Amino acid sequence: MKTSFTRRDFFKGLGAGTIGLGIGVSLFDGIYQCAEALTEEETHTLLMKGTVNFKGFTAEEITPNNEFYITTYSDKVPDIDPKTFSLRVEGRAEKPYALSLGEIKAMQDRTEFVTLECIGNPVGGSAVSNALWEGVTLRKVLERAVPGKGIVKAAFFAEDGYSDSIPYSLALSGEVFLAFRMNGQALPKQHGYPLRMIIPGLYGEKSVKWLSKIELVDYDFKGYWQKRGWSDTAVISIMSEILMPMDGREVPLGNYVIGGIAFGGRYGIGKVQVSLDDRKTWHDAEMKAPLSRWSWVLWRYDWRPAKEGDHRITVRAFGRGGKVQESPSLFGKLFGTFPDGAKGLHSVSVKVVR
Repeated sequence: MKTSFTRRDFFKGLGAGTIGLGIGVSLFDGIYQCAEALTEEETHTLLMKGTVNFKGFTAEEITPNNEFYITTYSDKVPDIDPKTFSLRVEGRAEKPYALSLGEIKAMQDRTEFVTLECIGNPVGGSAVSNALWEGVTLRKVLERAVPGKGIVKAAFFAEDGYSDSIPYSLALSGEVFLAFRMNGQALPKQHGYPLRMIIPGLYGEKSVKWLSKIELVDYDFKGYWQKRGWSDTAVISIMSEILMPMDGREVPLGNYVIGGIAFGGRYGIGKVQVSLDDRKTWHDAEMKAPLSRWSWVLWRYDWRPAKEGDHRITVRAFGRGGKVQESPSLFGKLFGTFPDGAKGLHSVSVKVVR
């Protein structure tokens, strides 16, 4: 799984006790209280600003398009002509059909902040980003084809040969959509221009880019990565990350703002805790309300170290239903990402100095 992404300049503004970031959270079946819908003016203002100061912790809640992580199964980036592009909807459907890009745009019914994370993102990794996506609900596209009986999955095929699928019930849920705009602009080529899937709460492998065909099938379709052993359900695990301070940094004696992100996928985020003594005791952190029900959470904690010396800082998160972030370990090492995403708590070591 080839992944390329950029880490923020974490030292930007470090002298002022702040740090730059572009990072997000999710929910499912009403277990998470949604943020109020944004007006068009409010959304535009957010996109223009992007960066917020959360009481001493400065972070980009909306990841700029050129900093959004990129994952591909090959080095190929299709060059698709929007004038001749068409999306085919076929398989077990009474009225299979094709849509031009213009017809898809005319069907637009969705604008939402959604965080995506790569299933290969390690503990403390950067392959997680948040953006505002615009498009059309998958259910709306499928219903026009008049689906038949016995459908098991909706399979998605990309122009570059990639494929994946989701259960048919999820395809009809109203949560999944096809996006053609990202942060107020047409999708960049590397992010799937002119059309891609957005499947909130599942790892990014499911959100197929350069989408060219949707096929309704009566069997358990396995996509490119599933055939290689990676998770088919691909449900995002609860994760949290410390972004300030970075590992190995010196922290001034007296007062310091620890900050980071938490992302819960379909579990949402109900609480974030910080340990300052290598997991012996835990303290509740403060959280900023997410931009949407599918967007990550920024968190912060005011730390007042009383003496100089070495400290091990760790963060953990809880879902809205109380599910705690998994932290298995083997001989002191974090579990890898294969086959269903990373498990483990993120920690950094710092030295408090005068």
